[in-house]
Amino acid sequence: MADLTEGECRYLFSHICEPGDTRINKLSESYEWNELLNNHKVLPDAYLSKLKELDWTKILSNFSKENYIWPDTEFWPSQLQDLGHRTPLGLWYRGDMQALNPISIAIVGSRSASVYGENIAADLAMKLSTLKIDVVSGGAFGIDAAAHHGALVAEGKTVAIMAGGVDVPYPKSNSHLFERIAKSGLILSEVPPQTIPIRHRFLIRNRLIAALSRATLVVEARIKSGAMSTAGEATSIGRDVMAIPGSIHSASSAGCHQLIRDGAILVTEVSEICELIVGDYPQYSH
Repeated sequence: MADLTEGECRYLFSHICEPGDTRINKLSESYEWNELLNNHKVLPDAYLSKLKELDWTKILSNFSKENYIWPDTEFWPSQLQDLGHRTPLGLWYRGDMQALNPISIAIVGSRSASVYGENIAADLAMKLSTLKIDVVSGGAFGIDAAAHHGALVAEGKTVAIMAGGVDVPYPKSNSHLFERIAKSGLILSEVPPQTIPIRHRFLIRNRLIAALSRATLVVEARIKSGAMSTAGEATSIGRDVMAIPGSIHSASSAGCHQLIRDGAILVTEVSEICELIVGDYPQYSH
């Protein structure tokens, strides 16, 4: 195989490495990308077997046709480097990469959200969007969808992070929402187009939601949930975590109350959210 560019090498590895796999990033600190592809003594056996199964020529023929970026390319979100060895090899996208504002807030929560939770998520997302603060979420039912809708109503920018390919809407019933997001905002994924989402990738992609955002707001969440996972990812990389209080009788607010007990910032309105970023970004004061 002739020498490939770093982008082409990352693109190939993105077809065989599971999201969040730290091994390839660790190896890239000691070896050039071409050496990693061609030196069979360096790569783990699992990588080698998958590389042998790939039709390199066919896959690389799509490299210049797809919207694929990697570290050090234009519009790469540098905040992802806070993930260290868990930084994605690259990202596929639909929409406008310039829509990704470094001053973004992740709004996440329960898929089986209450009307209370959905109204709060939509209202806060709408008000944040009027302040030019982007809303990042996962495109799921409930709180995620409400947050995306709120941002779109305000004609703001919203970003959806997918567990499957950027061309695989999940859930399918949110297809119209994803189309609207792609037109005015951005859809991102670290797995190739046409990849079907599988369970563990939903949790793994939560690190991207947290890292792409200045802070994470949990509106409603059960104790064991994807939203709590995102909050944990945010804490692990030094991002602020906020939570909306709810009824003490609601299981959907139990996670939020746990976060608040553990040190998350209790918020009830946009001005309290903006207090977290006013110091470095006074233009976002409210």
